[in-house]
Amino acid sequence: MSLDTTTALAQRAFGRRPIVVSEGPLPDIDVLTETGQPIKVRDLIDGRYTVLKTGCLTCPEFFRAYGEVEAASIDYADKEVNFYYVMQSLRHPEREGYVQAQNPTERLRHLAEAKKKLATRVPWIADAIDDSFRVTMRTNSNSVFLISPSGEIVYAADRMNDDGLRRALTRHVGPVENATSVHELDLPRLQRVRLVNAPSDVRVERPEGMVILSTTAEKPADTYYVKLRAEGEPKLLETGKGRLFLGFYPDPIHGAKWNNLAPAMKYELTLPEGVAATPAGAEAKRGPGDSDTEPRQFWVDIAAEEPPSEIVVTLHYYACTATLCEAKSHRYTLTLEPEDKNSRTFGFNRGQRRRSGGGDRPSRVQRLGPTR
Repeated sequence: MSLDTTTALAQRAFGRRPIVVSEGPLPDIDVLTETGQPIKVRDLIDGRYTVLKTGCLTCPEFFRAYGEVEAASIDYADKEVNFYYVMQSLRHPEREGYVQAQNPTERLRHLAEAKKKLATRVPWIADAIDDSFRVTMRTNSNSVFLISPSGEIVYAADRMNDDGLRRALTRHVGPVENATSVHELDLPRLQRVRLVNAPSDVRVERPEGMVILSTTAEKPADTYYVKLRAEGEPKLLETGKGRLFLGFYPDPIHGAKWNNLAPAMKYELTLPEGVAATPAGAEAKRGPGDSDTEPRQFWVDIAAEEPPSEIVVTLHYYACTATLCEAKSHRYTLTLEPEDKNSRTFGFNRGQRRRSGGGDRPSRVQRLGPTR
């Protein structure tokens, strides 16, 4: 693979998005309230200065930054400034087991989970399931905006990493005396997340440079208690030959787990003509104990003369929670294109001997591995 081709794939899969929209009127975007009611973001302004802070359940940058928003919301309460968090698609799917929401109900569950986990006092709204806020505003999961009472964007930051929001509030709304410090707030201490990338009976070890692939549920409105995450080697996307990673994850927002006393999960692939997959189906080994929540992961070797347009993945498993356990079959259509969710694997594909979880970003070509 040429250097130009590798870099182009890296830019599509991992490259920095364009910087956030930083001026002009707030676009006409629909979001959801915490109770699931659709509303225009413009209608939230209500003639007041308004802070919009993006976030998600898996972004360490957001976790480090949200305390400043909580503190500012206290200091500017008597100045009638609105504050909202915007729940977006997951920046680092698989972190703590969380996987992308496939319908509005699941996104609202992500919102509720974040609200509880972070003990936020600032209210939340949720991006629509088509990610219209993220796409239109060109946000990351740690972006921030200050909107004027007339609906103009007067301050924006791609990433909230300093006191820029405070300075913007001081400039446009006014200074405060005795500003609240984050250390004064009784916010929860988040535990360090252990990232696992080692082979076991149910897991495989992934190299750096894998590309998160686009997957579409056949019935997105249904509850899929186990969800598919797929990754591909860059050469697979470019040539049609290479390794495909399939991971099946019990969704923690549904309290899902594997029942190891029931028949094990299995998958099967439906392939276009001229495409070979080894194996085209497999059954997972059982996990420890009567039940567990470990993902079931597989390697598949794909061989085709060109990248296949799509592959259908059918999953058979027992969906089990605290209140149900029943056989399910679900289908996904997998496309050999980078997933458009502004997502990264965030250390899951780094070797166990390397530092993980620190948020460092290898170069674009380095992430995709050596050129050939």
